[in-house]
Amino acid sequence: MRASFADRRWSGRLWLWAAMVVLLSLHGCMNFGALTLDRDRLDFTQAVANSWKQQTLLNIVKLRYADTPIFVDVGQIVSGYQLVSTVQAGGTIYPNLETGPSKALNNFFSFGAQGQYTDRPTITYVPLTGSQFIRTLLTPIPPIRLFELIEAGWPADRLFTIGVQTVNGLSNSRGGSQGRKAADPEFARLVKSLRRIQASGAVGLRVDVDKERKSEGLVLFFATTKVPPDIQEEREAVKRLLGLNPEKTEYRVIYGATSGQDDVVALHTRSGFQILIELASYVQIPEEHEKEKRAYPHAVVPPQDQEALPPLIRIASDVSRPTDAFVTVYYNDRWYWIENRDLSSKGLFSFLLVMLTLAETGEKAPSPLLTIQTN
Repeated sequence: MRASFADRRWSGRLWLWAAMVVLLSLHGCMNFGALTLDRDRLDFTQAVANSWKQQTLLNIVKLRYADTPIFVDVGQIVSGYQLVSTVQAGGTIYPNLETGPSKALNNFFSFGAQGQYTDRPTITYVPLTGSQFIRTLLTPIPPIRLFELIEAGWPADRLFTIGVQTVNGLSNSRGGSQGRKAADPEFARLVKSLRRIQASGAVGLRVDVDKERKSEGLVLFFATTKVPPDIQEEREAVKRLLGLNPEKTEYRVIYGATSGQDDVVALHTRSGFQILIELASYVQIPEEHEKEKRAYPHAVVPPQDQEALPPLIRIASDVSRPTDAFVTVYYNDRWYWIENRDLSSKGLFSFLLVMLTLAETGEKAPSPLLTIQTN
């Protein structure tokens, strides 16, 4: 049965309407940038965090082998999207009226569509060099920042063990190329007492502002009321170890090795680079690497009868890649990692970011300027 001219014209109109609907629907889907915000933000956050952990662990391992540490910051992340769609439609005003409805319909109307999706993320990398390297890695942590973290609830023993080299002459452990040295027994006793006093809430901080000199002074004070007897003993032990006046309850905190005064607590804090060197001495490596002088010696283990601090961190190594690790890197034909079930090492490693941030002073170097095409 031959289709009439009117039927074919009506069928062609239906195809044209369908083409317009498809075209409008593609146009409506082009504004999709907001839909990718949640996905991209979380993905980039996870990627930057993993990259920072791997870079930090790699530099710690390299310092154990006297290799050059390199730090590269992620300056900017710009994610650009492009969606291109094309719809084509064509037909004839006078259709072919030959026998066969399929042939007539094919000659009457043709339709085609195509689309293209492009994702071009732009990431800039800024090497840590010059003044920025000095600010971030070579500047000692200000004592006021350290005590502010203690006031905020961070464990005092952990902060002193990782961030302080000496306090009123009591020395922390030392590793790296300058020679191995275990922490003074008095230093270990001090940080343990500070942790117990902190947990009791019988210690506090006050910042005195000198408007004329435009400076801040930190004051450490001990509570005088409702102090349990055991905490009172710990407090007296702290004063005795630091050589402080036992009659006083407030003491100034300054930066330095010693003060020579009985009402001052002098902190010789570490820089970010010193912290990384200390952590490098805890990397587990083959014994022959030390014997062959390929790596610095490991951290000193104090005698069992001496007051000692627990290891700062545990970094394992093997020729095989671990199956369950918090962070893993590959260096010199070996895998190095931190166990995923080692909460102490994981917590200290994550805290490194905070410590390095505290060491930064001044303005950061400007990031490279990017020109993004918006068509």
